[in-house]
This record gives sequence, structure tokens and C-alpha cells, in this order.
Amino acid sequence: MFFASLLYVAASALANVPALAQGTDPSAAQNVEPDAERPHIAAILPLKSASFSRLGDAVRRGMQTAAAADRADALPLIIYATGDDAKEVTDTYDRALRLGARLVLGPLTRNDVQTIANSHAVTVPTLALSIPDGAEAMLPDGMYALGVQIESEARQIAKLAQSQGRRRAVIIAVDSLLGKRIAQAFADDFARAGRLIVDQFTYTAAAPQLKKIKDALALNTADMIFFAMDATRARAMRPYLGKLLPSYGTSQIYAGTNDAVGMHDLNGVTFVDMPWVLMPDHPAVMIYPRAQGAPLGIEQERFYALGIDAWRLGQVLLEAGFNDAGTIDGVTGYLSPGGGRVFIREAVSAQFVQGQPKLLNPVSGR
Repeated sequence: MFFASLLYVAASALANVPALAQGTDPSAAQNVEPDAERPHIAAILPLKSASFSRLGDAVRRGMQTAAAADRADALPLIIYATGDDAKEVTDTYDRALRLGARLVLGPLTRNDVQTIANSHAVTVPTLALSIPDGAEAMLPDGMYALGVQIESEARQIAKLAQSQGRRRAVIIAVDSLLGKRIAQAFADDFARAGRLIVDQFTYTAAAPQLKKIKDALALNTADMIFFAMDATRARAMRPYLGKLLPSYGTSQIYAGTNDAVGMHDLNGVTFVDMPWVLMPDHPAVMIYPRAQGAPLGIEQERFYALGIDAWRLGQVLLEAGFNDAGTIDGVTGYLSPGGGRVFIREAVSAQFVQGQPKLLNPVSGR
């Protein structure tokens, strides 16, 4: 379930999800907007959005978890709920500043981030939770970004494949805007290093097209496959294509299922994902409890982790600033300041073995 403006979102799957207002659980009630000015950290999240409320709520829960684990003198976290209207987002941002926000976490979607970036309203440190296209040209002074978009994972996979000696790749991608973006991100980085994209195919379940792909792979001109698709589609294609060529994917290819038998079709596939998902025993992950209340799906778990790291990076921005942030052992990955005031996220790499993900480096995950 994915959508071009966010990682792990499908608008069609979420279109009928009801909006989640503040106060939907006891923890939310502790974060209502103040009735008078007071110093605080504002989180602007799409909790009233028909499409993004579920993921926004997961981010909220992650932020509250991290805030509860922080030191007692940290500024209080106040949640500001928005919907899908751009004007509401800018009005909410302005209201948070008037009410004493010293730091803003959010917005969450690419469109909302771009709205705030263009608003000329940024006067306090603001950590956007998505990276707009051309972020280096669009983020104003005082605005920073942490993103979990899959395109960055595709670029990381390209570098990993290069380090493992791969030089000629075949890309198989879903025919969607996001699928094309992921494939392009991989192809650009792979080619930039002097490697070759031998061919590119569109995901299919039709036998004639599958035979065409299989015949092309049999020509022995490629030394790897990059799957720009989710686990269900990859599992459907891989048995037909065979397992001789080293294969790679992004976190899309890991559905977080405990069905090891069903995941055997992906044995040998290398991918990247968050420490929150792949390293539950890692010290940086263990200090934060899993979400209480209604259980989260794998997409929501990833956004819950984003909420945790957003709070942590917010404290860094307040205390040290962006340039002196250093490298942070985050639950979404290893985080460090990069160009254009964007935090670089390095996910951890793993490979399917007997239907289960195994870290390539069990000590550090790198």
C-alpha cells in the first residue's frame, strides 16, 4: 500500500478511513491546544484527513512515546490536527506560533510541507516529516526535513549492489507513479557510478510477458535484478523468474509477516528497512515501548518510528542545531545532516533466509 506523496500510503486503501480527532485516546487528551500562549513543541499532523489520518495518528503516538521517555524539563508536546485543506495547514502553523510554539514537528505530507515552505511563515525551527521534490531549493531558513520515502532506499540499494560487485542490472517495477519514481532513483544512482541498466520491465502476472522477462534474463547479460514492488508482487514473480540472479528490493518487499513458509519465495533477496522493524533488540530501539492500544500494521509501525525520531531530532535542533547534529542512531535508521537542511537516513540491510529477514551485519546492521 503505497502513494506517491508518502511512503507506504495507498490513497485507494485509506480513502474510507475515518478522520481521527484529538482526544481519540487518553494520551491525545493530554496534548490539547493551549487556550493561552505557552512555550511548547507543536506537532502539525493530518489527523482530520480522510486519506492520511491513520498514518498521522501513528506518528502522533510515536512522538508521545518519545516525549514521555525524555527528560522532565523538555517542552510539552501539543498536537495540532489538520485536514486536507492547504489553507488550514498554514492557518494552523500560524496559530501554533501565536500560542508559543518554539519548535514545529510536521507537516507530514509532501504537499503540506511544500505549502509551509512557500508560506514565508517559518520563524522557529521546523522539522518537516517529508522531503518535497527539489528540497534543496525549496526549504527556507529554519526549516529542515526528515523523510522515509522509498526513493532514498532505492538509492541506498544501488550503492549496496555496487559494493557487492554488481554492474549490470535489470529493473522490474510496478506501473505506477511511485513504482516509476523508485525505479528511476535506483537507475540514476546505479548509472552515475558507471554501471549499466540492461533492461527494464513492468510487473505482470500474464504468462506471455513473464516468459519474455525470463528469456531476457536467460541471456546472461545482467548480474542482478532490482524489484521496485511490494512483497505480494515480488513473491508472485520470483518463482517463475528463478533465483539464480542476485535480487534486491526496498522495504516495500518486506511485509512484516511471520509467515516464514510463504516468504520462502523471497529467499536470497537483499533489502533495506528500519531498525524498528528489523532490530527489535537493538539498544536504541528497545528503550521505546511499542504502541499501546489498537495494534499497528507494518506501515503504521514505520510511521510510529518516524514519530519517535522526529521528537529526538527536534530536541537536537533546539539544543545543538542542524549542522552540529552529528550521526544519530535512530529507530528509522542512522540519521545525519545532509545538503539542503535535509537529514540523511541510512536504513539497515538484510536478506531473506529461510523465509525470515537476517541482517547482513548482525552487529551494527550496516
